[in-house]
Formats: sequence, C-alpha cells, structure tokens
Amino acid sequence: MKFGVIGHPIDHSLSPIMHSANFEALGRDDQYHALNVPPQHFQRIREIIKEQELNGFNITIPHKESIIPYLDEISPSAQYIGAVNTVLVKDDKWIGYNTDGIGFVKGLIDKHGPIDEKNILVLGAGGASKGIVSEMIKFTNHKITVANRSVNRFDNWQLEIKAMSLTEVKPLIHTFDMIINTTPVGMNEKSSELIIPIEKISKKALVCDIIYIPNKTPLLQACEREGLAIYNGLDMFVYQGAESFEIWTGQEANIEVMKNRVKDELKRR
Repeated sequence: MKFGVIGHPIDHSLSPIMHSANFEALGRDDQYHALNVPPQHFQRIREIIKEQELNGFNITIPHKESIIPYLDEISPSAQYIGAVNTVLVKDDKWIGYNTDGIGFVKGLIDKHGPIDEKNILVLGAGGASKGIVSEMIKFTNHKITVANRSVNRFDNWQLEIKAMSLTEVKPLIHTFDMIINTTPVGMNEKSSELIIPIEKISKKALVCDIIYIPNKTPLLQACEREGLAIYNGLDMFVYQGAESFEIWTGQEANIEVMKNRVKDELKRR
C-alpha cells in the first residue's frame, strides 16, 4: 500500500521516517512519501493523489481546512473541529478524519495516567484546541477551562466548557492540575513570550505544550526552571500517526518503534 503526507513546506516532516519504521517493524511492504503541494496548486489535489496511487494520506499545514471540499465523507468529529489531518481512500471515495485530539489524549494518559479528576486549563481556541478538548471531555469528570485572548473565538464551540479570556484566567492559574498550551507561541525558540504567569502555577501541576520542535519551548523551559513537570507534543505526533495508520489498514501500529525512530532523528538534527 502507498501513503503520504501533503503540506507546504514539507521537507521538515518526520512522518515518512516514523511511518517507514512502523512498516518495517510490522513486516509490511508499504511506502510513505512527503508531497509538497503549494496552495496555488491545491485545486489539483485529486489528480495528484490519483497519480501517486495513494491508499490514504495525512494532511498538514496549510491544507487541513482546504481539503474538506474535496472529501466524499467526513467523520463527525472532524466536521465539528473543522479540520482534517487523515484521509482514507476507499473505492475511489475520500473519507476525512482528525486524529490530532485522540493522539494527544492517548499519549498523555499513557505517559501520565488518568485525567478523570484533573482540573484542566487549555490555552488557545483554534482547531488543535477544539480537537484536544473534544476528546479530553470523554476522559474527565470536570468541566475543562479553555482560555483565549479573544472570547469571540468560542462562538462556534458547542462543547460544555468554561470559556474565559487569558486576562480572566490568570488569577486562577494556581487552581489547575494541568495546563495545555495549544497556541503557536513558543514555536520559534527565539520567542520568549509567556502567555501565563509561570510563578503562579501550582508546584504539583503538569504543564504541556503540543509543540515538539523545539523539544522544550520557552514555556516549558521556564516551567522546568520553576521545578514543574513538563510534557511536549512528541507523543501527540506519534499517536496521531498511529491512529492514521489504523484507519488506513485496520492494524495497530508499533508505537514504541515509531517514537524511538522520531527521537533518534531529532537527536541528529
């Protein structure tokens, strides 16, 4: 079978390395390639996929929303999130899914245990936040707090959450057991912006960032200096890939091999 990831730019993607390691571990003769498709050529996506003879593919920045009009079907969760990162090609039909949310939650629980009694704060109200929160709600007994600079981003949310502005949530920072940053703040190592007061976070809290390159964002570095437990987005990347593989093949992925291969590659870069 043949798979791939579509994005622009795409040279930096670790998905081919990760999936190839999984294929090898499972004794599968599959292929996975990165395909650079600039936005101005995206209207040809049907032709491109047909030419490549792909059985399924991942979609990354900037095409997670652009792909939706080209789908024949879309899962309810992907429809709600408004973004697709996985497409199954079956009988010439394209079926869209979003595995980012379940990828983050599965990785988090496997690494840090149950979250059912955790008081959770999610920073940001974009597609990544909505995907993570919509999955996380299934595993917790408490209403999740989601904070964003502007509260009008919550207008199209239909989840039972506590929606707040960043200004409103800052005095409550000490009350949370887990804080998850889904904003792009910190993706650039040179940026030192911290959107919450680190010194107010409970010493027992876990601070997460869905970014994994760099390995430790300025937020995670600052939290680590304060003696806080930190968790980056590497597991989310691996587990979302494993979920995609299962959608395409019906087979469980070898998550440990995938994770180790990505870690090895990151050490080399």
